[in-house]
Amino acid sequence: MDNRDTNSWEYLVAQYLANRISREELALLLEKAEREEDMEALTAVLQARWNAAAIAAGEETADRNWDEKFAAMIAATPELPRRRYFRPAARLAAAAGLALLLGIGSYFIFLKKSPEVPAPISINRNYDRLPGTNGGVLILANGEQIQLDSAGNGVLAVQGSTKVINRQGRITYSNASGEDATRLFNTITTPRSKQFQLVLADGTRVWLNAASSVRFPAAFSHEERRVEVTGEAYFEVAAVSHKGRKVPFTVHVSNMDIQVLGTHFNVNAYTDENSVNTTLLEGSVLIAKGNSRQLLKPGERAQLDPSDKLTIYKNVDTEAVTAWKNGYFSFDQTDLPAVMRQISRWYDVDIKYEGPVPDRRFGGEISRNTKVSEVLKILEESKIHFRIEEKRIVVLP
Repeated sequence: MDNRDTNSWEYLVAQYLANRISREELALLLEKAEREEDMEALTAVLQARWNAAAIAAGEETADRNWDEKFAAMIAATPELPRRRYFRPAARLAAAAGLALLLGIGSYFIFLKKSPEVPAPISINRNYDRLPGTNGGVLILANGEQIQLDSAGNGVLAVQGSTKVINRQGRITYSNASGEDATRLFNTITTPRSKQFQLVLADGTRVWLNAASSVRFPAAFSHEERRVEVTGEAYFEVAAVSHKGRKVPFTVHVSNMDIQVLGTHFNVNAYTDENSVNTTLLEGSVLIAKGNSRQLLKPGERAQLDPSDKLTIYKNVDTEAVTAWKNGYFSFDQTDLPAVMRQISRWYDVDIKYEGPVPDRRFGGEISRNTKVSEVLKILEESKIHFRIEEKRIVVLP
């Protein structure tokens, strides 16, 4: 097959549906979608595959009912967050069809009526899990704990000269003078199925993913701003100066320091992941581990492995890295255990494998605002089967 054919919609869609698409081919597919390249050709490819599946199912009027049936399927499908390469195109079937193809799974669109579709997951509806919500626990310096899920708006506590204020589900530290609160350390923790936002006394904004924590002083000194993180957090660090000197901001995570002045970055340091990853979106950060120092530029990711080896990756998809805070899962050749770890944290479930772990990799985006059964249905399109028990998802052989 020549190069022109391998770049065509027909070839790329066929590779995707057959689960044979390579990383390079998937990147090309996404690039063509982002550019909305030759959408009429894409429409023809999708319609031909729909017609073939409908005829195989014994439906004689597939072509005539193409638009109506596609619109009905789309209306019945849980809404997916749209990224820029899912912009609406001129024809509903092409744009929405491709969005569903990439976001929902291999066989869902065209073989919905085919007997080859995997059997439904085994779900006791009483055990289906709702998506996570905002919430967590604020632990004050004196040990007092405040449940943030049920906390009302207004002042929750006073730490020295700092007021801890809840504003529509986001904690803000408002500091008048500062020095007396620099030794009062607070902690916010999020259990599984919870996430939370806070604004520190210097104006730095922090997003906490599920099963994470951040420890910080109620007010910062003029010498250094330092916090400690477990799990995953996204920072938008405020630039602060004192007497003409910029006050550095340091995030301590897993025996490693991330030193910044003013920047946006994400740190993933879950203990059940294979590495600690720091991804820079804006500004610059210095990764310090022992005697090693590494400066990151925007679009780069520093990966610290269990042997303390630090590796820098360039041209990282920062939107995918921060997808969690924007309301969706984003996978890029992600293996099944890594996918299930994210599901475990967000839906507060344990994962069990019956038999060998299926060797599958996933790409695309799924809303985090859906029930777990809907997420598993999407994954089942790659011929993986599940059983939902009371607080556990069993991956079947």
